[in-house]
Amino acid sequence: MNQILSQDEVDALLKGMDSGDVETESEALEAEEEYESYDWSNQGRNLKGNLPLFVLANQRYAHRLKNSLSNALGKLVDIDAGSLEMIKFEEFQRSLPLPTSIHLFKIEPLRGLGMLVIETRLVFSLIEAFFGGNGDGSAKVEGRDFTPIEQKIIEKVVNIALADMEKAWKDVYPLKTIFVRSETNPQGVNVMPPDEFLISVKFEVELKKAAGNITLCIPYASIQPIREKLAGGYQKDESEQDKKWVSLLRQRIYESKVDFSVDLGKSNLPVKDFLNMKEGDILVLNKSFQEKLLARVQGIPKYEGYAGRYGRKKVFRVANTLNEG
Repeated sequence: MNQILSQDEVDALLKGMDSGDVETESEALEAEEEYESYDWSNQGRNLKGNLPLFVLANQRYAHRLKNSLSNALGKLVDIDAGSLEMIKFEEFQRSLPLPTSIHLFKIEPLRGLGMLVIETRLVFSLIEAFFGGNGDGSAKVEGRDFTPIEQKIIEKVVNIALADMEKAWKDVYPLKTIFVRSETNPQGVNVMPPDEFLISVKFEVELKKAAGNITLCIPYASIQPIREKLAGGYQKDESEQDKKWVSLLRQRIYESKVDFSVDLGKSNLPVKDFLNMKEGDILVLNKSFQEKLLARVQGIPKYEGYAGRYGRKKVFRVANTLNEG
């Protein structure tokens, strides 16, 4: 029902609005609504739910790299893939100490350069392990550059890592990695504008007594052409997808072949005897056939047992399993 106000009522209403005794509609709306500022630089920091196939490729990558490094070092290496993060290039660049082992590579057919960053403490642990040490990180970094020999070992690790990356991505999106160059000074790496974003994922690497990170970085702009593909197949309930992946992974593992070797013994020889060695010579080993022998799987000690025969075949009978590996 409409009601016409008298002049006295209109004057009283205006006076109340001026004094604040009467609440206006705009004030009521302002009191009810709350606003939260949005940080555009923080968008998509955690991309795990947005790019599930990227996450899958990283999990496969961690598994492959674990096996490859364990085989190359002859020691058990454990690697876990962290979550995807999006970060500005300048922010990532500032976070790196000097020196840092940085390796740039092309990601064909995508545009731009990727980066493989190996923590300095992990570099020295890997180098020590390659030369037969425990890889416990006891070597002092002291902010120095890497020697030529150390750089050769690092190059070998990088080649292994890039080859495994291609294999891990094969079923997701076939990539070709091409090594470009290495850097030790983060400020010398200018592969993209400072304010552009890159996607980074840390792989936590553990040796027997040491640990460190290998960080894979890919410019966000590089994956834009395949972002829809990487986001495909996502479901809120991923249990069925996980079961299929586990089943496929188990099948592939069971079908894989591993190198199995048995250490029969060792012998120390003078250089003269070694140089004069010929077919038919007999070496005296430090173990008899009655003693336990060490068996290795992919170069890693796994079993102890005894040598023997089964019919016309030479065999190895497992006596016990070792905890290591």
